[in-house]
Amino acid sequence: MARISLALLFVYLSISYAQPSGKSIILKMEQQMKPVDIEMDFKMTLISKNKKNKKKTHFRKMKQFEKRYQGGKFNSKLLLRFIEPKEVRGYSLLNWDWAGEKNDDQWLYIPKLRKVKRIKPSEISRNFQGTEFTYGDFVGREVNLDNYELISNDVFNGDECYLVRATPNDDSSYKARILWIDKKFYLIRKIEFYNSKDEKVKILEIPNYVKNNQYWTPTKKIMENLLNGNITEMEVLKVSYDQGLKDNLFSEKGLKRF
Repeated sequence: MARISLALLFVYLSISYAQPSGKSIILKMEQQMKPVDIEMDFKMTLISKNKKNKKKTHFRKMKQFEKRYQGGKFNSKLLLRFIEPKEVRGYSLLNWDWAGEKNDDQWLYIPKLRKVKRIKPSEISRNFQGTEFTYGDFVGREVNLDNYELISNDVFNGDECYLVRATPNDDSSYKARILWIDKKFYLIRKIEFYNSKDEKVKILEIPNYVKNNQYWTPTKKIMENLLNGNITEMEVLKVSYDQGLKDNLFSEKGLKRF
């Protein structure tokens, strides 16, 4: 019996040591090559249900500009702008992602009022312009703002994935997120979002990626709200990298320019 127990212990220890840690998986994912800047056109489809459970579909066309920094005060800057339809044309969101643990700065431009509104940290969990994405969902989180635990393995669209639970150590909009990261390319394929009651409230799926030169780009994202049944889909129409985007694009003047 002792020999059997020791053999089982050896197998258990071998499996345990073979599994990477949650933090090491995240760090390897972060090693993916990223462009210095990116310009993207995408279509957003908003699918909602009314009281009679009938679906309504609305479309938005948007443009995204993003610039990343190596060292200095910023990690990145992001500008999102509505292009179509006419009633939302010109609405724009600007995000400054500061290096370190400082909160991001966000501003919303409202063209009808010709006014720039600063988004307060307390408003970052609100939905962005009728979508199922919050203001905070559009920006990334620094690795050191979460604790990570590898909790399981599973399969998404035929690809084997690590399931890593990310628990924030700051005042985040979510109590936890479970990241599905594929084992072959270390790309996020799915995220489950949990509220303060530890209830799963949203699911983001990323079914498709394409690799342009050395850069991976998600060509489609599907965010489902489990509380109301609404869905927002984002589909990339066009993307360009490393064009040398200027800093003045990511300013209050750039926010108003159209």
